[in-house]
Amino acid sequence: TSPIAWLRTRFYYLLIRLYFDQEFSIEEFTRGAKQAFSVVSKLLSQRKLDLLDELVSAEVLQVLKEKISLLPDNHRDALAADIDAIMYTTEGDVRIYYDDDGRKFVSILMRFWYLNGANLPDEVPGETKVFQIVFGDESTKEKRHLLTANYE
Repeated sequence: TSPIAWLRTRFYYLLIRLYFDQEFSIEEFTRGAKQAFSVVSKLLSQRKLDLLDELVSAEVLQVLKEKISLLPDNHRDALAADIDAIMYTTEGDVRIYYDDDGRKFVSILMRFWYLNGANLPDEVPGETKVFQIVFGDESTKEKRHLLTANYE
Protein backbone atom coordinates (compact mmCIF):
# COMPACT_ATOMS: atom_id res chain seq x y z
CA THR A 1 0.00 0.00 0.00
CA SER A 2 1.01 3.59 -0.37
CA PRO A 3 2.47 5.43 2.64
CA ILE A 4 -0.53 7.79 2.64
CA ALA A 5 -3.01 4.90 2.78
CA TRP A 6 -0.96 3.27 5.55
CA LEU A 7 -1.00 6.50 7.59
CA ARG A 8 -4.74 6.97 6.98
CA THR A 9 -5.58 3.47 8.23
CA ARG A 10 -3.40 3.98 11.33
CA PHE A 11 -5.25 7.24 11.99
CA TYR A 12 -8.59 5.40 11.75
CA TYR A 13 -7.32 2.74 14.18
CA LEU A 14 -6.58 5.55 16.63
CA LEU A 15 -10.11 6.95 16.14
CA ILE A 16 -11.61 3.48 16.69
CA ARG A 17 -9.68 3.15 19.97
CA LEU A 18 -10.71 6.65 21.07
CA TYR A 19 -14.42 6.56 20.14
CA PHE A 20 -15.49 2.91 19.83
CA ASP A 21 -13.30 0.41 21.62
CA GLN A 22 -10.31 1.35 23.76
CA GLU A 23 -8.96 -2.20 23.50
CA PHE A 24 -9.20 -2.41 19.70
CA SER A 25 -6.26 -4.22 18.12
CA ILE A 26 -5.95 -4.75 14.38
CA GLU A 27 -4.05 -7.98 15.05
CA GLU A 28 -6.89 -9.39 17.15
CA PHE A 29 -9.48 -8.10 14.67
CA THR A 30 -7.59 -9.79 11.81
CA ARG A 31 -7.55 -13.13 13.67
CA GLY A 32 -11.31 -12.91 14.18
CA ALA A 33 -11.86 -11.79 10.58
CA LYS A 34 -9.94 -14.84 9.31
CA GLN A 35 -12.15 -17.14 11.37
CA ALA A 36 -15.31 -15.36 10.21
CA PHE A 37 -14.15 -15.46 6.58
CA SER A 38 -13.52 -19.19 6.77
CA VAL A 39 -16.94 -19.92 8.31
CA VAL A 40 -18.92 -17.59 6.01
CA SER A 41 -17.09 -18.70 2.85
CA LYS A 42 -17.85 -22.35 3.60
CA LEU A 43 -21.53 -21.57 4.26
CA LEU A 44 -21.72 -19.66 0.97
CA SER A 45 -20.06 -22.52 -0.87
CA GLN A 46 -22.50 -25.04 0.62
CA ARG A 47 -25.50 -22.76 -0.05
CA LYS A 48 -26.39 -22.76 3.66
CA LEU A 49 -27.50 -19.15 3.51
CA ASP A 50 -30.12 -19.59 6.21
CA LEU A 51 -27.24 -19.97 8.71
CA LEU A 52 -26.05 -16.48 7.75
CA ASP A 53 -29.29 -14.89 9.01
CA GLU A 54 -27.71 -13.52 12.19
CA LEU A 55 -24.47 -12.49 10.49
CA VAL A 56 -25.62 -10.30 7.59
CA SER A 57 -28.45 -7.90 6.95
CA ALA A 58 -31.61 -9.02 5.16
CA GLU A 59 -30.70 -6.91 2.13
CA VAL A 60 -27.25 -8.49 1.81
CA LEU A 61 -28.69 -11.96 2.36
CA GLN A 62 -31.12 -11.43 -0.53
CA VAL A 63 -28.32 -10.32 -2.86
CA LEU A 64 -26.23 -13.33 -1.79
CA LYS A 65 -29.10 -15.72 -2.54
CA GLU A 66 -29.46 -14.28 -6.03
CA LYS A 67 -25.72 -14.28 -6.79
CA ILE A 68 -24.99 -17.76 -5.37
CA SER A 69 -27.83 -19.31 -7.36
CA LEU A 70 -26.22 -18.05 -10.59
CA LEU A 71 -22.76 -19.51 -9.92
CA PRO A 72 -21.69 -22.78 -11.50
CA ASP A 73 -20.74 -25.51 -9.00
CA ASN A 74 -16.98 -25.17 -9.52
CA HIS A 75 -17.06 -21.41 -8.87
CA ARG A 76 -19.22 -21.95 -5.80
CA ASP A 77 -16.70 -24.54 -4.57
CA ALA A 78 -13.96 -21.94 -5.00
CA LEU A 79 -15.65 -19.70 -2.42
CA ALA A 80 -14.77 -22.06 0.46
CA ALA A 81 -11.62 -21.13 2.36
CA ASP A 82 -10.20 -23.37 5.05
CA ILE A 83 -8.56 -21.25 7.75
CA ASP A 84 -5.27 -23.17 7.29
CA ALA A 85 -5.34 -22.39 3.54
CA ILE A 86 -5.38 -18.60 4.07
CA MET A 87 -1.94 -17.51 2.91
CA TYR A 88 -2.12 -13.76 3.47
CA THR A 89 -4.52 -11.27 5.01
CA THR A 90 -4.49 -7.50 4.99
CA GLU A 91 -6.87 -4.67 5.67
CA GLY A 92 -7.90 -2.80 2.55
CA ASP A 93 -9.88 0.19 3.69
CA VAL A 94 -11.12 1.55 7.01
CA ARG A 95 -14.03 3.97 7.26
CA ILE A 96 -16.20 5.50 9.96
CA TYR A 97 -19.81 6.28 9.05
CA TYR A 98 -22.65 8.18 10.71
CA ASP A 99 -26.29 7.41 9.97
CA ASP A 100 -29.23 9.83 10.06
CA ASP A 101 -29.83 9.04 13.75
CA GLY A 102 -26.26 10.01 14.68
CA ARG A 103 -25.10 6.43 15.26
CA LYS A 104 -21.46 5.69 14.39
CA PHE A 105 -20.32 2.64 12.41
CA VAL A 106 -16.92 1.26 11.52
CA SER A 107 -16.31 -0.52 8.21
CA ILE A 108 -13.11 -2.47 7.63
CA LEU A 109 -12.48 -4.10 4.25
CA MET A 110 -10.35 -7.23 4.63
CA ARG A 111 -8.51 -8.93 1.77
CA PHE A 112 -7.75 -12.63 1.95
CA TRP A 113 -5.51 -14.71 -0.33
CA TYR A 114 -6.18 -18.41 0.02
CA LEU A 115 -5.45 -21.74 -1.65
CA ASN A 116 -8.39 -23.70 -3.02
CA GLY A 117 -8.59 -26.96 -4.93
CA ALA A 118 -11.76 -26.19 -6.89
CA ASN A 119 -11.79 -27.30 -10.51
CA LEU A 120 -11.44 -23.87 -12.11
CA PRO A 121 -10.38 -23.10 -15.68
CA ASP A 122 -6.78 -21.99 -16.17
CA GLU A 123 -7.89 -18.65 -17.54
CA VAL A 124 -11.01 -16.76 -16.53
CA PRO A 125 -11.94 -14.36 -19.38
CA GLY A 126 -12.33 -10.76 -18.29
CA GLU A 127 -11.39 -11.59 -14.72
CA THR A 128 -8.30 -11.70 -12.54
CA LYS A 129 -5.62 -14.25 -13.42
CA VAL A 130 -6.03 -17.45 -11.41
CA PHE A 131 -2.63 -18.63 -10.18
CA GLN A 132 -2.09 -22.37 -9.98
CA ILE A 133 0.21 -24.14 -7.56
CA VAL A 134 1.03 -27.83 -7.98
CA PHE A 135 1.84 -29.88 -4.87
CA GLY A 136 3.42 -33.33 -4.90
CA ASP A 137 5.37 -35.26 -7.53
CA GLU A 138 4.32 -36.09 -11.08
CA SER A 139 2.23 -39.12 -10.07
CA THR A 140 0.25 -37.43 -7.29
CA LYS A 141 -0.22 -33.87 -8.48
CA GLU A 142 -2.65 -31.74 -6.51
CA LYS A 143 -3.55 -28.51 -8.29
CA ARG A 144 -4.53 -25.60 -6.06
CA HIS A 145 -5.47 -22.09 -7.05
CA LEU A 146 -4.41 -18.95 -5.24
CA LEU A 147 -7.60 -16.92 -4.97
CA THR A 148 -8.44 -13.61 -3.37
CA ALA A 149 -11.57 -12.47 -1.58
CA ASN A 150 -12.64 -9.09 -0.22
CA TYR A 151 -14.96 -9.07 2.79
CA GLU A 152 -16.29 -5.95 4.49
